[in-house]
Amino acid sequence: MKTFQYIGFLLCLLIMACHKPDALIDSSDNKVRSIYVKFAGTDKQYPGVITDGKISFDVPIYLPGNDTLISTDISKMEIVASIPIGATIAPGLTGIKNLSDPMEIAVTAANGARQPYTLTVRKTGMNYTKGLLEFTVHKAGQTKVYQSSQAAPYNNGDTLFIDIPNTPKDPLNVTQLLTKVKLEPTCTMTPELKEDVPVDFTHPLEIKVTDGVGTVRTHYIAIRPTNFIKARFREVWFKSVEELGLTRTNIRNLAVSADYFFIPEFNDWNTDGKLFAFSTNDGRLMKKIDPPTTFSSRVMTDEQGRFLVTTWNESGKGFILYRYNDLQSSPEQIMNLVSWDDPTFIPAQLGINKVNIKGDSKSGKAYMYTTMPNGQYYTWELNNGAAASPRPVVTRFDPAKTGGTWDIAAVKRLTADAASDKYFCWYNEGAAETDGKGSRFEIQDAAGTYYRLNPVNHPYKILAYDVFTVNGDRFVAMLAQGIRSNSESRVLVFEITDKTKLPLAPGDPGYTDLKLFQSAPLGMTTDLSSGDVQVVVNGLRADIYVATTAISSQAAANAGVRKFNMEYQVE
Repeated sequence: MKTFQYIGFLLCLLIMACHKPDALIDSSDNKVRSIYVKFAGTDKQYPGVITDGKISFDVPIYLPGNDTLISTDISKMEIVASIPIGATIAPGLTGIKNLSDPMEIAVTAANGARQPYTLTVRKTGMNYTKGLLEFTVHKAGQTKVYQSSQAAPYNNGDTLFIDIPNTPKDPLNVTQLLTKVKLEPTCTMTPELKEDVPVDFTHPLEIKVTDGVGTVRTHYIAIRPTNFIKARFREVWFKSVEELGLTRTNIRNLAVSADYFFIPEFNDWNTDGKLFAFSTNDGRLMKKIDPPTTFSSRVMTDEQGRFLVTTWNESGKGFILYRYNDLQSSPEQIMNLVSWDDPTFIPAQLGINKVNIKGDSKSGKAYMYTTMPNGQYYTWELNNGAAASPRPVVTRFDPAKTGGTWDIAAVKRLTADAASDKYFCWYNEGAAETDGKGSRFEIQDAAGTYYRLNPVNHPYKILAYDVFTVNGDRFVAMLAQGIRSNSESRVLVFEITDKTKLPLAPGDPGYTDLKLFQSAPLGMTTDLSSGDVQVVVNGLRADIYVATTAISSQAAANAGVRKFNMEYQVE
């Protein structure tokens, strides 16, 4: 019995020692141990920095480096704090607090000692200095937005020009444009524009932007009405000859189907060379194909994606045409015109110039063209894969136009229809850019009428071209270069639907409807027999493939294949 009484006495002493009620009553500890804030309804907590009677919180309104918004509403925050046992805090910290302005609290110790604190939330990102990031406008009732091509940061006094189409179908009213402004965090702008209130841009709008460190910049927003832009262009990729795995920098020929583009590297006297097939999507090598015979020269594709290889007439080889149905098929000889059988129609060097085909080379009708330096072009008509005649139709182009000869030339047609337009391009070498020679591009319609593109619209030499149709409108893409072999080359695109516009020159009314695109310099050098352009149309998109070449080791890096994209815009 005494044993139990002794144990109970010890338990009482232990309990009294733990509570120390007199110590709690006398405690003067009124310090905040730790304190955090967070946006209401979120989990991320931001710690307070306690300095004497001040507690500050740095709250990142935006994530550093990428301007991703976290939150901006510091009027709805939650506070979590740790204070001494026995102490109280007033006002209480439960519930949602507005910390837009400093908040006063006080911690009262158990003995009544009071410690006031001031809570201040500071938004980080106060040092943003770009100010204005983006200024866009749009027409009422439309979602398409327009903005300046000039990117931030903007300097004090800059005018941001915004081009907006003004067309009969969708006329532009500059007095009723809606705006949307994006500023860096903590930056402000005057006047304050509301997104649902139209702004009058009859005259440039003056705005003043104050950045995060207090610098004020004045900018002007000016609207420029423009004609409707029918086509937009961009360069998708460039693959150098090294990246393509080619051994030569003078790409003489390019052929393109929907899935593949082909580049031949044939050898004259043997079949050691290869025909390279690449993916049109990304330029990856898909297959190396053995040439069908010696003196293989050119490759082309028909409208069904089959590819064909021709020979050139050297040492009596003749002019031979082979067809491949796909990458896995063997070559099928579909034409063999031996030179000594008919030297009048199969002269030496036939097939060494550019060759092209339009139509279906296996079923139905197709036309194939090539040229000779004597101002003549050769036409073969194919019916169900066979030549309609063993002899080509030999046509001498008007000597009054060409001078009777040409250094390089190409003839194409739009379709295999008998009434199709035909396209002619030739080059005669001269001594100066202004000597009146150089290249000419002409169209012959079904009635036999010729239309010529004004030569001032392109450089001295047109090295290659392709004609294509998108949404019923007709275009020509050209690879052109100045007179010298090391002159810069460019890609140009013209709309030729209305043939009567071909004589227009820069500055003429309607000229912008003729010339749609000119690329940056491609850094190409050529020997006239190299370089090519081929276009593949898919719906409202045209992919323009350009083979550029180099005849000097210094320019070798410029040789390769570029893919441009034309997006047709429907008004």
